[in-house]
Amino acid sequence: MEQFDEGELQKLIDEALSQNTEKQHPFGGSGSYLGLAETDLLSSLHERFSKRLIESEVNDIFRDSRIDILSRKISTNLKDLHTVTKNCRKCTVDSNSELPKWNVENPDIAIIIESPSIPPEAITLMVNAFKKAGLTSQQLCLTYVNRCPVRRKYENQEIINCSPYLHLELQLLNPKLILCLGALPSSVIFGTSIKMKDVRGAVTWLGYWPIITTYSPMYVLKSASFDQNSIAEHFQNDILNAYNFLYNKKKNEE
Repeated sequence: MEQFDEGELQKLIDEALSQNTEKQHPFGGSGSYLGLAETDLLSSLHERFSKRLIESEVNDIFRDSRIDILSRKISTNLKDLHTVTKNCRKCTVDSNSELPKWNVENPDIAIIIESPSIPPEAITLMVNAFKKAGLTSQQLCLTYVNRCPVRRKYENQEIINCSPYLHLELQLLNPKLILCLGALPSSVIFGTSIKMKDVRGAVTWLGYWPIITTYSPMYVLKSASFDQNSIAEHFQNDILNAYNFLYNKKKNEE
């Protein structure tokens, strides 16, 4: 790992701060629970550090920095949060809240889907995409916008009731990357004015967090009737972009 002296580090920060700030960040007015003020600065710093260090080391630095910052802001822990969500009665939904799956302690990627109400074939599609990209369950935490499964569309108030749990959970999980699968997760993170075409597939910084957005696995399945290839290919490529962002190598180079 390359060592920086104080002068070099300050130069990197000065370069990032000197960038043109007249252009407003497209999502600068949303996602207040995740923190926004540092968006452009952190994006610029990440780009510059990546030119000096390998990607995995850069992401470790950013995760450690978030730990230092967020530990001074948040007094709760994941166990307490999940106890609250399991006992939540904000809504009249007649089902029990479900907890995140896979690595719920130290994931590289936090994956957000709409709810646990996901059909088996969509789960299979999603898991196969992760495997094909080179990701394992140990690197991933699967979590939800809405914790209680229902067989209908969620009401706006139900989404509003659940969203703060997600925002806090992301800060406690402190993933290196957030991966939004679908329109609802992206709107809860970026704001309701978000359009999939504006963010899909690319790394977008929001506060402390690099985020990649792509289609929901359910949408990919439904698209087979009118688009047999491109949407499924975009979905797979977006998952691969997440892998490459974290580990800076392509699967076939291993």
